[in-house]
Amino acid sequence: MTVSRLRDLRTDTLTARAADWHTAVEWGEHGRAHVDRQLLAPLREKLVGETATAAETRLQLIADNCEYTRLQTGLVHAALLGLAEELAEAKARLRTALDEAAAHGYPVDDAGAVGYPETLAEDGSVRQEAGTATPAAGLLDRALDGLSLVFPGHRETAQQLANTIGAALQRATDTDTRYARTLRELICDRGIAVTDAMWRDAHADLTTAATSILGIADASAIPSGATPAENAAWWAALTDEEQAAYLSLHPAEIGTLDGLPTTTRDTANRAVLQVEEARLRQELDALLRAEPEKYAYSTSQKEGVSVRTVSDEWAEWNQRRELLAGQLTGIDAINERFAMTGENNLPEAYLLGFDTEGLGHAIIANGNPDTADHTAVYVPGTTSRLSESEGDIRRMTDLWRAAGVMGVDGVSTITWIGYDAPQSIVPEAAKRSFAEAGAPLFNSFATGLQVAQGGAEASHTTVIAHSYGSTVVGVASQQERLAVDDIIVAGSPGMTVNHAAELGIGEEHVWSLGSFSDPVPLLGAPAHGRWEFELYGEGLFGLPMGPHFRPIVPTMNEFGGNHMQSEALGVHSGYWDEGSVDLRNQAAVVVGRYDEVFLK
Repeated sequence: MTVSRLRDLRTDTLTARAADWHTAVEWGEHGRAHVDRQLLAPLREKLVGETATAAETRLQLIADNCEYTRLQTGLVHAALLGLAEELAEAKARLRTALDEAAAHGYPVDDAGAVGYPETLAEDGSVRQEAGTATPAAGLLDRALDGLSLVFPGHRETAQQLANTIGAALQRATDTDTRYARTLRELICDRGIAVTDAMWRDAHADLTTAATSILGIADASAIPSGATPAENAAWWAALTDEEQAAYLSLHPAEIGTLDGLPTTTRDTANRAVLQVEEARLRQELDALLRAEPEKYAYSTSQKEGVSVRTVSDEWAEWNQRRELLAGQLTGIDAINERFAMTGENNLPEAYLLGFDTEGLGHAIIANGNPDTADHTAVYVPGTTSRLSESEGDIRRMTDLWRAAGVMGVDGVSTITWIGYDAPQSIVPEAAKRSFAEAGAPLFNSFATGLQVAQGGAEASHTTVIAHSYGSTVVGVASQQERLAVDDIIVAGSPGMTVNHAAELGIGEEHVWSLGSFSDPVPLLGAPAHGRWEFELYGEGLFGLPMGPHFRPIVPTMNEFGGNHMQSEALGVHSGYWDEGSVDLRNQAAVVVGRYDEVFLK
């Protein structure tokens, strides 16, 4: 890099080229949405048979190409913007130094050397000969810069300017080299098939680009620990191209930000899902090829016979295999929900959250909640995780259809697997710690929905909490006011409060589903119900009891609220059975038709 090249560099040419690539990014994003909404959805709704299946396969291939194009061209767009911004900064430093040299009358050659005249002493003698200062570095650089403050002669001033010019040229050279290397990595295979290998390559490209593109979409600027309103304000302040760069370089971070628009989070999380799916499949394939011996053999000292036991190595291997296979099962369930769009008028699905950390998390919406008149958020209970997401997703698609049967449009139902749930009845489900950790996550998500929707009055929102999920919601209500209008709990083991009014949204907006034969409220009450002293009451088999303490849970009349009719006799998970009064009751609350709820 020379002085003239950097001085005369047209960074606007780079930004114009970046704008061309941004057009390709938008084409990919809009193309996928068009195929999903305008082509695949009507096809699934109206046609069946081999021809329809073949057409769906080819259209899905086009949608995959659009998404892959969006991801890869987004990295090129971000790289060109980053290159332009970093070179512009180096150019600005150079121009400042050149202007200062010109003010002093110092000539500057193309290599960055600065000429200076002789310096005269007070008596007119030559204190310092004329000469040329060349860019220096390291200790000499700092020493000469310091001399310019103590002995402000022409030589010291010229040396300082030469160092500044040299640093600007070196920064521009390093920047150019780094971005050239990054752009060389962004080369895709030709062909219409988008394979797992291509998605893995895309993941490698994303990692490389995120660490090497420094001039735009700075990861440190992404809000951390901010409120949903602060997240939304930060995002809205970015330009369209900056938003596109953040989505391309940091999809995992952007996809988690509560308060951002649903379409933004969906775009980010779909990219994460695609690359994670490819990574997990590769890891599982490698793991299966390296299965260790299952059994270890030892000789019993007492009886002198060989004893066979499962080896520790195989047990560890199998635990990892089950985790990977389970997470891929969860991803398959999400992809299956995407593929269901259009069936029986089912709306487009949006992925509001996704990661494979721990047991994995996913947040899937039926319809866009940002524009919905009625929104329902489902919080599942014990054993919920990414690998078990199929059933939780299905419950909310069934609820969406139940709301449609009531003739109400503008409904969005959301499955929120956004916290680490207990994975065992004993001992984990008896612990309050899972709810205490999950409650702030739920509050942030629910508040983020309100922010993205435009305020508390923009949509009627209901949270539906099953089993331990109701404990999460109960704890959340004690941390801050819930950003919901109604609460439905099903099979609740307790909400850590002893009355519906304590949930903070009004007793009349609290609804409970439960069956005398569902064992969870009875078994969970000691751990999560709020204990209350009672002088007299009923004990086992209806026998009277004297003064005693007992835990209060939502299925009890003393808890207050509305107790809805239920057909889930003896089945803790039967509250979403198709055609049941339970499902219809939930739909009536979700759409605000309280007078159509069947109460006990």
